[in-house]
Amino acid sequence: MRTFLVYLKLELKRALKSAPYFLAGTAVLAVLVGLIAFAAGRVLYSERAVGNIRVGVVLPQQDPASEKLISMVSSLESVSSLCEFSYVDEKEGREQMRQGKLYALMLLPEGLLRGIMDGTNTPVTIVFPENAGLEAAVFRELADAGTQILKTAQAAVYAADELCSRMGRETQIPSAEADINSMYLKYALNRSVYFRTEEVSAVGEVGTAAFYGISASVMVLLLLGIPAAGFLKPYSEIMERKLFLIGLSRTKRLIARAVCLWLAFAAVTAAPFFLCFGMGFMESGGFSIPVWLMVCMAAAMWTILIYELARNAFAGICALFLTAAASVFMAGGLIPSVFLPEAVQRAGSVTPAAILMDAVQWMVSGGEAFPVLRLTVLGAAAFLLAAAVRRNYE
Repeated sequence: MRTFLVYLKLELKRALKSAPYFLAGTAVLAVLVGLIAFAAGRVLYSERAVGNIRVGVVLPQQDPASEKLISMVSSLESVSSLCEFSYVDEKEGREQMRQGKLYALMLLPEGLLRGIMDGTNTPVTIVFPENAGLEAAVFRELADAGTQILKTAQAAVYAADELCSRMGRETQIPSAEADINSMYLKYALNRSVYFRTEEVSAVGEVGTAAFYGISASVMVLLLLGIPAAGFLKPYSEIMERKLFLIGLSRTKRLIARAVCLWLAFAAVTAAPFFLCFGMGFMESGGFSIPVWLMVCMAAAMWTILIYELARNAFAGICALFLTAAASVFMAGGLIPSVFLPEAVQRAGSVTPAAILMDAVQWMVSGGEAFPVLRLTVLGAAAFLLAAAVRRNYE
């Protein structure tokens, strides 16, 4: 035991010598990750995903009904909130679309409204630019939705005509068509009746700022092993052999190194943690303090595992960066997981970043303690795996 305590004291001294580099690296990481989190939040949660979709409309000559039809469509709330129509000729419209001034060009055929009424349905040609962006994709969805509404209305008219004909009431066909047209026009003019409003947050129970704050803190915590590379680089085989011969087994050496790194992580994160704690952001109350220490320990054990597997400082830095970035991304720390493919969501839910983020979120929002249990399993598993990396002489 005495030998272990002496070794622990020496490891603490080594950690203190690396403190200036560690703190400088931590500051740089905090700034970089904070900027990334801020930018991600601004991009994903700005007020509008797309701006006004400028669409050119080419009207047929001497067909005022088509212009009235476009005016009616553009007055719909679901359309006017996104689209801005302008009347152009085809040559001018294609040129503006090439210059990026228009996102789509609609070529209306002659007798469009008459074709809708009598069922001939002369198609409208919609031209998109070669490199269609998000605005063009949104307009395509709007056009498809309008087409489906029109198909449904026409099917109802045809069904009513067929029913009246079979019942020998041909004289009632005009009034039936008028009633159906009136009903579907009401639906078209007020498309909100098709939907119910349900607000979905991609960041879960916490707010956007808290979510990206949690993501940034976990990202920094996982990357803190990079400025600590000087302390974490594995001993040479000769040094490890000598330590083993004096009674310091691999498990004891890992415990000493884990304690030192845990204290370093706790020291760096203490100020922001207690600031948030004092401002009342921690809904879990006093229980958040031991969980914070457990988060630091789990992150320290994961970092040590990466370096033990890498076996040298440079490889450890590269592996730590790649695993941390991939883990945070798959866990939804950069792009919320609801925007990721289902396979990535399932895999990301068991990554170290996801486990750490869930634990920190539990500290912020409270709730069931299952995230704390997963955190404990992560720390224990990382320690056991690191201890299992045996050397030939052992």
